[in-house]
Amino acid sequence: MKRVLAVLVGAGIAVGGGAAAWAGTTGPGGANREATKACQAQARQNAPDAGKATLRKAVKACLGAAGIEGRTLTPEQQAKREGLRSCLKGVKATNPGADKATLRTTAAPCLEEAGIAPERIRAKRAEARKCLAEVRAARPDADKPALRGLVKDCVKAG
Repeated sequence: MKRVLAVLVGAGIAVGGGAAAWAGTTGPGGANREATKACQAQARQNAPDAGKATLRKAVKACLGAAGIEGRTLTPEQQAKREGLRSCLKGVKATNPGADKATLRTTAAPCLEEAGIAPERIRAKRAEARKCLAEVRAARPDADKPALRGLVKDCVKAG
């Protein structure tokens, strides 16, 4: 029974890989995305009742075996992430049950102290939206992966 299940999973992965190739998975990360989907399916098959953390570890191990490594943050990015997490945990602990607007205003001084300015985030989002509008106007027939790449290029160009 286990052998039959393993053969079915292998066949499903092969068919899925063929379908992805036929569909023309292009763009940066297309192959990685398909490999991730295959690893997720395999992890769910192996442990259908597993929690998110267990599945995440299984998928990371599968991707590592396939030679796909995740992003590694620079020490500065990691420090910012930790500052953000500690700030938000503290704000949520002192204001249980508060709505998002209250949490946002309460967290603003802490975020600025951690080096994360909400104004900069809003400016980046506004620039990305402007680039998206420009790219959609220039290439209305582009699919999502192509749009994503073009918007990234536009934002980098500034």
